[in-house]
Amino acid sequence: MTIFDLWAQIVIMGNQSSTVSPPQMSDSTDPGSPALLDASKLKITRAGTLKPLQPIETLRFGQAFSDHMIVATHDPITGWSVPEVKPYGPIALDPASSCFQYGGNVFEGMKAYLGPDGKARLFRPDLNMRRLERSCARLALPPIDGDVVLELVKRLVEFERRWIPKESGYSLYMRPTVIATRPGLGVIASDHAILYILASPTGPYFPQGLEAVSLLAVSDN
Repeated sequence: MTIFDLWAQIVIMGNQSSTVSPPQMSDSTDPGSPALLDASKLKITRAGTLKPLQPIETLRFGQAFSDHMIVATHDPITGWSVPEVKPYGPIALDPASSCFQYGGNVFEGMKAYLGPDGKARLFRPDLNMRRLERSCARLALPPIDGDVVLELVKRLVEFERRWIPKESGYSLYMRPTVIATRPGLGVIASDHAILYILASPTGPYFPQGLEAVSLLAVSDN
């Protein structure tokens, strides 16, 4: 059985309709309900030593990362933890986590640029966040508020501002990711998750210039 077969079973068991419902959020005013993801509570832990910036000509897509990342965890009882800016580094996971066994992972990608006025800008990130919400619902991950994730992305962009290349064609690539971390085997929706956001200074995706790419289109599921 493939990963796709397993997740098809989850989607079928969880929702007989092919329509993905919008995320259902808890009432944050109820002290007994799981906590919502809250960007206003962002905690900051700074790296002791900052990395030197790479020469612009050495930047390749997805190969270099900034000094910090943002991490938040979801627990079915307590809800989302306080998000934290922390030094970039490995994340400890249970070997039986759903992300390893059943591929419950989603991500979005967007780029931050410096405008002529020196301000950092993202291109239509609200559409990325709507897709992130739909992706989490499709993979039966805990519901997430894309507007809050976007606020966290903006905070990380500003925090890592020195990593945004000024040269044309270069940018700071932002990668918000949600992974299923339910510890245990069995085809079941993961009620545990980790949200993390990475920032990667990057050059052109095709350093040698745009070239033709061979693609295979398959219409059968």
